[in-house]
Amino acid sequence: MADSLDIVTESKSRMQWWKDAKFGMFIHWGVYSLLGKGEWVMYANKIPVKEYEKLAEEFNPTQFDAKAWVHCAKRAGMKYIVITAKHHDGFAMYHSRTDPFNIVDASPFGRDPLKELSEACREEGIRLCFYYSHVIDWHHPHALHDTFNNLWDYELEKKAFFRYWNHKAKGQVRELLTEYGPVGLLWFDTSGGLSKKESEAMVNMIRGLQPDCLINSRVSHWPDFGDYQSKGDNEIPMHGEETREWETPMTLNQSWGYSTKDQVWKSTDALIRKLVHIISKGGNLLLNVGPTETGIIPEKSTLRLEEVGEWLARNGEAVYGTSASPFPYELEWGAVTVKGDTLFLHVYNRYWPAEELVLNGVRNTVKKAYMLTDPSTCHHVHQSYQPETDHHEMRIRLPELPPEDHVSVIALELDGRIDVDQGFIQQANGAVKLDLVLSEITTGNGMNEARWTFKAASSGIYEVNLVNFKKSDAVWEQEYDHEVTVRAAGQTIACIPREDKVVSHSISCQHPYTEIHSSIGRIVIENPGTYALTLSSKLAKPKPFGPEIWQAAAVKLRSVRLVQAL
Repeated sequence: MADSLDIVTESKSRMQWWKDAKFGMFIHWGVYSLLGKGEWVMYANKIPVKEYEKLAEEFNPTQFDAKAWVHCAKRAGMKYIVITAKHHDGFAMYHSRTDPFNIVDASPFGRDPLKELSEACREEGIRLCFYYSHVIDWHHPHALHDTFNNLWDYELEKKAFFRYWNHKAKGQVRELLTEYGPVGLLWFDTSGGLSKKESEAMVNMIRGLQPDCLINSRVSHWPDFGDYQSKGDNEIPMHGEETREWETPMTLNQSWGYSTKDQVWKSTDALIRKLVHIISKGGNLLLNVGPTETGIIPEKSTLRLEEVGEWLARNGEAVYGTSASPFPYELEWGAVTVKGDTLFLHVYNRYWPAEELVLNGVRNTVKKAYMLTDPSTCHHVHQSYQPETDHHEMRIRLPELPPEDHVSVIALELDGRIDVDQGFIQQANGAVKLDLVLSEITTGNGMNEARWTFKAASSGIYEVNLVNFKKSDAVWEQEYDHEVTVRAAGQTIACIPREDKVVSHSISCQHPYTEIHSSIGRIVIENPGTYALTLSSKLAKPKPFGPEIWQAAAVKLRSVRLVQAL
């Protein structure tokens, strides 16, 4: 028992800097930047190895400036940098002695950018971390993945994975951990087909070389490997979906590597809202930039990052070192973080209330309420309690206009340890949101049933909607080819869901998914109180055991949402 407790304590200690950091920079940069078509261009265009090697001979990023990159991250309020030491194309972005296909030996650049970045990060107090593609390697004849292999140059039957694994993969990871000083974390990717034994060998080698180096979950497709869960690309989970620490890797536009055609950029407003939303659910945001072939981070990236950094410089107290929201659901007007006995309410300016903000479920007494950027101002708070429904309501008087750009933070100092209603309760806008991941699910006969208990604060007619995330190439009718049934308050409604509403500014849903709302019908709640709701649908699936491939499902059922109509 003592040994397992020691391991848990060691893991928590190792994780602390990362948990406090909240925000990091992801950098996808390599030979593929020359083509401006993203980091998968070699695979997508089936570029032969010999031709790709000629591209390396042209790769000369003379405008690369390690200090400028680190300054960019620091101004953005980022606390760590994860850069692609080797991506799927097999090209090492450092001076590898294991394989000559690297930026020093195979390109005219002749310098080691990771060495320069490690020095710049040390000077600025930024943690340097490395991405490493350990299973996919389209350049190596013996690299073997369960799906994405180079079969235009090499024959699958002739691959001997151990030759790649024992020499190049493990050799290069060893180099990264022995030649660049302390490494904050190793960020692995796409481990399909890797055995449990090989996964354990990689983790044990890392622990032996740098015990404090964090390892993400993608080191293995076997469950519970790594120190924290890497969510799917651009995936933001629902509350309670993850039982351990997690991180969302996110793009600034829709590409990871540099792309000349992709100009679909997230706005500064969207980035700040997504940042606080992720942190409010207990996660970290790893936000990607894709530098050009010359070594420049695109201006549209740097401008947005600088604006995010300016907001964080004023509101960082409500971000860094905070804990997740105590509420088990998303709030319509913003997000919540916690530090000690203070609740930080991140109110999105687009939902700024006209006179007062209403928050339900807080059982504590508020000692003081003020805008984070102006602690000298105190806002009147009225708290009330309805014992017949066990309903706590808080009304906070606010200025007419939001005082901050994008997101304005209200600090609520409470009288002791934070205590909130953990149930699904009705919000001030009349809505109750029931996330699928927090339901009780039973399966059988092709139809699954999800069950929740919720509290209605008022009687009335309620519109029942399904919240779905639909992938860009999905055919809706193929997924919803069945009738969905909802039962609540002694009533039953059923229909085949349609794409009734597209939510264009979803806080949780991102490319390649779109948030779709489907109306199932209406129910009547005659009296305030606690009710059960059940949903029957093929798409009401329990969380899978082990890592889930986020982009595998065409349509993901996320929540049931009740909105008071009358």
